[in-house]
Amino acid sequence: MSMMLEWARQRGEERDRRERELRERLEQGRREGIERARALVRRLATRRFGAGTVERLVPVLESLSDPDRIEAVADAVVDARNGEELLARARGV
Repeated sequence: MSMMLEWARQRGEERDRRERELRERLEQGRREGIERARALVRRLATRRFGAGTVERLVPVLESLSDPDRIEAVADAVVDARNGEELLARARGV
């Protein structure tokens, strides 16, 4: 009986370890995706409005971790008429 209990305990620990590793990989993938989205917004904003605007945009982008909010800033890059409007929209996201 004790062998069965030990086997079950080991299987449970192994399952817990695999689940923990999976959660860590998913979180790492989420962080990498967010950083790639931020980088793309910075690149597009640089091409459209210049480095000075992006320098002021970076702190706003860095404060965002919700992909939908980063996407809203990307939309603002396309829709804004100038760098000041982009910054105002990004801060309002």
